Amino acid sequence: MSELKLSRRTLIGGGVAAGLGLPRLAPASGASMATLPPIPIFDARDVGPVGHARARLAIMRALLKSCLGTLPSVEQWGVIGLDAAARTWLAATGSAYVAEIDDIADLLAEKGVFLINAAYEWGCTTLAAPAPDGKSARLFRTLDWDFDGLGRHVEVARQQGSGGDYYNVTWPGAVGVLTAMAPGRFAASINKGPLPTGAEQSADGMPNLAVLKTGVLPSMHLLRQVFDQATDFTQARTMLEQTSIAASTIFTLAGLHPDQTCVIERKPDDFVTHMGTSIAANTWNYATLAKQWPDEKDDEGDSASRRNAIAPFAGRNAAPFAWVKPPLRNGVTRLAVEADPAKGSLRVRGYEAAADDADAVPVTADLEIG
Repeated sequence: MSELKLSRRTLIGGGVAAGLGLPRLAPASGASMATLPPIPIFDARDVGPVGHARARLAIMRALLKSCLGTLPSVEQWGVIGLDAAARTWLAATGSAYVAEIDDIADLLAEKGVFLINAAYEWGCTTLAAPAPDGKSARLFRTLDWDFDGLGRHVEVARQQGSGGDYYNVTWPGAVGVLTAMAPGRFAASINKGPLPTGAEQSADGMPNLAVLKTGVLPSMHLLRQVFDQATDFTQARTMLEQTSIAASTIFTLAGLHPDQTCVIERKPDDFVTHMGTSIAANTWNYATLAKQWPDEKDDEGDSASRRNAIAPFAGRNAAPFAWVKPPLRNGVTRLAVEADPAKGSLRVRGYEAAADDADAVPVTADLEIG
């Protein structure tokens, strides 16, 4: 099967956004921020991601259309084939969550639910450090993903597992976890790691199934398993270090105490953990500094500059999201998150591309929990 190429950076200004009727936006002033729509909180504790998707069918369709629906008809056939291939790959992982994707896909006539749930082509920047008062740990995170609508349609699902309740920053139709906070336990997020030497990055946003290891968990499913089952920072760290995964991944973890912060750089069957104040983008940092792994190609091209930009905010007292500025904020930034699990606090802000596509602007009011 030939690989479907979707260049969102090419398409974003020339027809995708326009075709969806998504306007390019001017920066929001302090006054207009107050009038932006709120981020919904959905209680999924009894119904799970399937119930969340069922309750938000219109939003899920809009997200699929934004990601896939404006492609030429010849590439639409490519989506059908890739969706089937993603279903086969996911089924082979042994993840308990694949059945949920099956049920969600059954809710729609449109194809793409499996494909989007296997997608692993985003850029992110994270920081885990003591809070300014020195009494707890805090996680900052931006998510850059080159699809319109992800900032506009972000939601927070309240979910639960045997380890306790948690807040998952997510979208209707998604079953894994990319960013979440469990009050009284920990907060964590995923960054895409570098591709293996010689591998090519797929087109923006779409999974290159050829570079994913088969028969093991997708990283997003492992992080959900951690939030479902782990009762504390130590247990979460062990699961993130020891469980085989399908692709290179960088996990950032913050616990309840100021010394419970780390970045875990992962290959499918290996890890390097850095304890203490930790930063991450999309290339190896601590593994390379420790000369344990060679540096890999920076698929995003600016990982070092983003790490350098977020580092000064460790332990700094600042207004909410004051740290979200270029290069941490750019034309494909869709989310910013601040979390302190000891305080049970979570802040989320959605972004979409600005008029010039070079920057992003807020499209939601700030959600504050705790």
